[in-house]
Amino acid sequence: MKKKFDFTAEMKEVQVTKSTPQNEYLEEEKRLLGINVKELAELNDNVYGLRTDLTALVDLLGKYKLSITQDTQEQAVKFGNTVLGQFIDKIEIKCTEAEQRIAQMDNRISLSHKAFYILIVILIALFSFLFCMIVANVEFLHSWLIWRMVAACGLIAILGITMVIVVHKLLGNKT
Repeated sequence: MKKKFDFTAEMKEVQVTKSTPQNEYLEEEKRLLGINVKELAELNDNVYGLRTDLTALVDLLGKYKLSITQDTQEQAVKFGNTVLGQFIDKIEIKCTEAEQRIAQMDNRISLSHKAFYILIVILIALFSFLFCMIVANVEFLHSWLIWRMVAACGLIAILGITMVIVVHKLLGNKT
């Protein structure tokens, strides 16, 4: 005899899945994931096709040789030569103008009036600063050491000026 199994107790324990917002959300996610998988597969196919086409294009470009006709090459060379010739002419004109200005200067330094007056103002300011320092340190002027250093600095300045004059005369005679 066959024994019959009674599943009624188990059937009562099993709960029917109710339609809850969480279950609906999971079902929607599952559906959207399925759509995304299909679209991703299509995108993968498109990328593979583009890659194949790009590889074929690169191979074709590697075999392709660019050629320029002899006439076009000659025209490009002529154009380049004319542009370079004009550029060289402009440079030569500027060089001759600069040489003429240098020859006219005759060992002089060109200095604008504004720069000259600015230098005078700077010198006056420096001398006034020196004078203020001397007045502030009057007791220091009575020191023997300070006068010795002033004499040494004066001697160095006189030697420097003498050397400049002698070197100028020696080089002036040779040129």
